[in-house]
Amino acid sequence: MKNTHTLFLIVVISLLSASLFALQVDVPGEVKAYENLEVTLSSAEADGTVQEARFFFYQSGEREPRYSEFVEDKGVWRTTVPYTYLTGDELVYYTIMQNSDGRFIRDPKIGEHKARLLQDKEPPTLELISPGTFELVDGKEQLVVFGVADESALTRFNITKDGQTLTRSGVFGGYLSFLITPEEKDDAIISIEMEDRYGNIATEEYTFTITAEKAPTFAFDGSYRANLEVEYILGFGESENQTDLQEVFSDVSQNLNISYELGGDGYMKAGPLVMEGTAVFKDTVAATEITEAYPNTLIADLQNFLNLYNPINFANEFDWTGEEARQFENDNQFTLKISLFGPALTYQFGDQKVNFQKETINDLSLRGTAVGIDLPFFELQVAKGLSDLGLAETAWPQNFFGFKMAGKAREAFYLQTNISFISSLQGRYENLKSGADSPIGVLYDLDDIRPEQNMVIGLSSGSKNKLFYLDASFSLSLYNDDASDVLDVDQLATDLEDQGGPDVSSYLGYLDKVQSIFPVLDYFLPTNGLISGVINRTLWGVSYGAEVEVPSLGIQTWIRKTDSTYKSLGASVATDEFSYGLAFEKGVKDFTFSAGYERNKNNIADILFNDIIGLIKPDLAPDSTPTSANDISNIVHQAQAGVDFPQLAHFGTISLDYTFLYETTNAEALAAEATDASVATAITTATTNDITSTHTGELRWKSARYKFGDVSTNFGAKTKDSYITNIQSDGVKDGSTFWEFSYALSAATSFSRYAISLGFDHAWSTETGGLTTFGYDTKFSIKQAFFDTITFTASLDQAFKSSLEAFKITGSAGIDKRFGPLSTSALFEVSYYDSIVDNSDDALTSRLTIKGVFSK
Repeated sequence: MKNTHTLFLIVVISLLSASLFALQVDVPGEVKAYENLEVTLSSAEADGTVQEARFFFYQSGEREPRYSEFVEDKGVWRTTVPYTYLTGDELVYYTIMQNSDGRFIRDPKIGEHKARLLQDKEPPTLELISPGTFELVDGKEQLVVFGVADESALTRFNITKDGQTLTRSGVFGGYLSFLITPEEKDDAIISIEMEDRYGNIATEEYTFTITAEKAPTFAFDGSYRANLEVEYILGFGESENQTDLQEVFSDVSQNLNISYELGGDGYMKAGPLVMEGTAVFKDTVAATEITEAYPNTLIADLQNFLNLYNPINFANEFDWTGEEARQFENDNQFTLKISLFGPALTYQFGDQKVNFQKETINDLSLRGTAVGIDLPFFELQVAKGLSDLGLAETAWPQNFFGFKMAGKAREAFYLQTNISFISSLQGRYENLKSGADSPIGVLYDLDDIRPEQNMVIGLSSGSKNKLFYLDASFSLSLYNDDASDVLDVDQLATDLEDQGGPDVSSYLGYLDKVQSIFPVLDYFLPTNGLISGVINRTLWGVSYGAEVEVPSLGIQTWIRKTDSTYKSLGASVATDEFSYGLAFEKGVKDFTFSAGYERNKNNIADILFNDIIGLIKPDLAPDSTPTSANDISNIVHQAQAGVDFPQLAHFGTISLDYTFLYETTNAEALAAEATDASVATAITTATTNDITSTHTGELRWKSARYKFGDVSTNFGAKTKDSYITNIQSDGVKDGSTFWEFSYALSAATSFSRYAISLGFDHAWSTETGGLTTFGYDTKFSIKQAFFDTITFTASLDQAFKSSLEAFKITGSAGIDKRFGPLSTSALFEVSYYDSIVDNSDDALTSRLTIKGVFSK
């Protein structure tokens, strides 16, 4: 994600002249600010297809948007906004799509959509995970682990034992842990103070009984969870731009959504044997679709488990006779885990996550079987199952099989390799090669969606110790985006021999023996797509690199190169990129200093043939092709330095950041290699040959909280200013310069049950045709006036060029009330957008959301 103010200014002119097309993203009116936001894109334009799309959003107090790229996944364009970017009271966003014929489509055309950001109001709570009871062994170092139950994340914690701080402690994911060595016979009193990122504070105190060490005993524990949420949304004027009140109130949309979660967890220990189980039914579904979704989703889940429960009998995985296609997705989770002697031997069946290597298999959700062996000097993981459960008319069921094997010497050294197959589950090779239709494809009605094949091989080595972390890795991928045209291997061997090639028929017997043990050809079918990929050199991709981190010095450095054809369906990896850099962040007393440098280059040539084979066997490297403008790579140098000052008692905190961005290309070097003067000229004058430098400074101030009796107030201010030089544009020396300025002011005051906050921001540019924007925001709330909270908000946004171009007014009123395990809320929102440039963009919309939640 990055700031894209300049891109916005370039695109907006084309947007104003574009025809009306339908473009929609599925952002609800209320967004949980403490969870990642998953967004999908739908487009119903008259012609053309989606070529590229970006989801732009503003962070609280910033005038320049950030963006997240949409990525196509099985025919659906998706993107994710991490919750760390969901700051403030509302999400302000818009979407820009470029279709296949080059046109840009924006939603909304001018202005932004807004969604309310739901903040975390509950303080964190703890649940003891390990040990199983509040008992500690005398004189032995032990790890105590608590599960943290909180909607957001902890930002501060302090653990004390009998008043003394325990420094060997930390928070990782949803767990808080510390090391302790009791040396007394009396009970140990542990006090834990926590604060989450929304300022909710909680203090818990626990008493641990000190006992002598004893042999493992039988233990059993269980818990359950139950949540039900009903949401009714009534919208007016949301389907098209209109301001006439009669038309607005006749344009009505209604949605009734039901969300539920019901399940439990069980734990049993008998000596060295531990069994853990989880069963959770969880889903969000429109009330009008309940009869379609159920029992369909439950039947589909049951089919999965009946097909997967026996990891050796593969026949069940391809017997789809009488089965029912999955029509709806859900979040059901079912897991059984058995471990012996701690992590030495584990067996897990059901829903789980698999991790092999960041570039190959990383946090891959799997429904199936996994076996693990973890010894002091050896580790083995084998996993098999469904990595995609399939969805009718949308996605093939997808099979995963992989293993990871590692040798290690405690923290001094490790070496691991992993191999994984991820492939759309079509059917048995012997049936498909005869020309029969895939029974799975027919059942899921997937004629227009091609099945995929993916094999990834990884190798990594390094050291993880107290002084430093080192990891060097290499990975190779084979990816085929169309595995529907299955080849007959026997016929292929005959054709090779008839054309004067080698006789490979005798080797097919080995293939049969392999398949008799593991039916690899049922999952990774030989296809025309594989053959054409080899010929075109688009089948394989390579990624390699290394990273080093020294925590005590606050230093991290890395280098990684990945070509454009690298593809792993089990990990998210940036492709077509050669990047290296160094980052530093260190606290000195109460100051925090940061600095860094990074270089990025794209348009990476095939690594396998150019870097690896070309190095080992130069005569096998691909023949050199004439240099052209297509070989131009964008090269970005970015340097950063910053400091966070300590908080002063009556002044507050200040942060300073400076960033230098230099964007250039390798066009000059390419032109020097060209033997033809006309080719050299075409390279240097190409439209992709741009050079730009940007100096950006940021200053942020947040005051201390000032209290005058019952009145509490605080202030904030920030500014971000950039000096930009277009050194070269479209291969022509430019030299033009301009400034981009912005600042924002905020103030908040609370008195007894009342609170009010005000905000103002202003952004402008000296660039010709640049926009000038103003934003005014206010929020007023009342607490504990029968309702837990009553909230009113209002905002005004204006955009100017030579005169006023557009303005937008929004407002909302909300109430919420909790009755024990039941909480209710209502929110009414209204928005009016007025475009001075194009009256057809004017719009008046309103929405009423009523919600009830039961949680136990």
